[in-house]
Amino acid sequence: MLSFTLTAFVELMDHGIVSWDTFSVAFIKKIAGYVNKFATDIAILQRSLAILESMVLNSHDLYQKVAQEITIGQLIPHLQGADQEIQTYTIAVINALFLKAPDDKRQEMANILAQKQLRAIILQLSWFICLLLCFQHVIRAQRAINNEMAHQLYVLQVLTFNLLEDRVMTKMDPQDQAQRDIIFELRRIAFDAETEPNNSGGNIEKRKSMYTRDYKKLGFI
Repeated sequence: MLSFTLTAFVELMDHGIVSWDTFSVAFIKKIAGYVNKFATDIAILQRSLAILESMVLNSHDLYQKVAQEITIGQLIPHLQGADQEIQTYTIAVINALFLKAPDDKRQEMANILAQKQLRAIILQLSWFICLLLCFQHVIRAQRAINNEMAHQLYVLQVLTFNLLEDRVMTKMDPQDQAQRDIIFELRRIAFDAETEPNNSGGNIEKRKSMYTRDYKKLGFI
């Protein structure tokens, strides 16, 4: 019954008859509570995520209130499930929070996303590589990514890349081994290890050509 009620609410609000600013903190807490519960019904969770996304996108005041109730860390578990619709709505909420957040908050959110996988990987990895790992469960799932998911992933990519503009424009120091290790690890993550020629018998020129191709795809050449 609750899922039908929330569905009707979403449909009503989509018509713009009622202002989003009319809703109380208690209502926001209620909706956020459905998202934060581990065993929430899928239909209720989906509608609740849709409502939170609309709140954030349609009202600056509601963005601030939603941001107090929902953290990136609380959303990450929904990306690790098997339901692509829930994953899509979750990324949409993350994107909405990114879009409305001030610059310093955006960087903080990106760092939080990275830290969720930080313990499991090499400490020298950049936070963007960590971010890729965080979402690889979504990207590498054994099913086709629907159009809306592809769009939300693209938006997230643009938002996170924008945070790296200063670093992108900074030349790499070829003598800095830590930076070189990060670039090598980025290539390893982006391109499956099985494409790597055998180190003991691989053709050196073939390997150089493959590395050049891969780094060109990553935008380094």
